[in-house]
Amino acid sequence: MTDQALDHAYSPSRWARNFDASLERQAALGRRLRERHVPQRLSYGSGAWEGINLFLPATGKPRSLMAFLHGGYWQELDASATDFMAADWLEAGWAFASVDYPLAPQASIEAMIEACRHAVAVLRHVLGELNREASLHLGGHSAGAHLALMSCLGGKGLSGIDSLWLISGIYDLRPLVETYINEPLGLDHERAERLSPLCQPLAGLPPLQLVYGAFDPPAFHAQSEWLDEQVRAAGVPSRLTALKDCDHFDILERLGSMPGRSRDDPSANVTSWVEVGEQP
Repeated sequence: MTDQALDHAYSPSRWARNFDASLERQAALGRRLRERHVPQRLSYGSGAWEGINLFLPATGKPRSLMAFLHGGYWQELDASATDFMAADWLEAGWAFASVDYPLAPQASIEAMIEACRHAVAVLRHVLGELNREASLHLGGHSAGAHLALMSCLGGKGLSGIDSLWLISGIYDLRPLVETYINEPLGLDHERAERLSPLCQPLAGLPPLQLVYGAFDPPAFHAQSEWLDEQVRAAGVPSRLTALKDCDHFDILERLGSMPGRSRDDPSANVTSWVEVGEQP
């Protein structure tokens, strides 16, 4: 591909119907949720971007916790962008954590991965105090899906994660090196390969729930499909779901309250496959 074609292929906003409206709507939903259900603000480091918005169910004893990483191509947005998602999880008796992490160009992707690991360590401690039997799940959207997956890979990878819930993610960074997206990231081909989950050993990961929208860029479809194929070959349980009539941004409003369950399938059992660890 030419540089211009790559820019188009990996720019979700160019494929979305009205991404500005989606982001504004989700921000408003998040503000309204925070007004009626105030989250705890936790710190996992000294930096301004090292914090967590933790939403707890009314009982204060969650049966599980979803820690979620926002998107923004590693350079935009913050935890408040995904706060609105907590409503469905709270209704199901879960806790939900929107996680901040440092952004480019001030931080490298390597530093972001380390920050996400620290955040999960803090959440694991808090969850243990609330309910020692609760399960811990990690999710992310777009760049957040990449960070969630990378946080579980390699010698320093997270352990004890019960499932990964990855929405419209990008798992091979090599095509981005020649695009405008890379300007604040500063990746070369060697680092892009090292930071690409699809270039790493995948055995031993927790079960994966992979989701993308019908109007996500085709390159994002292909990366999710490739990841699903590779993790299955490595012996990891995985389910790949394409949601109808969703783009890269409004998909977050169409996911339903549990992994493995969407509003397109409201009859699905709320005990999802990721909780019992079964191969779909």
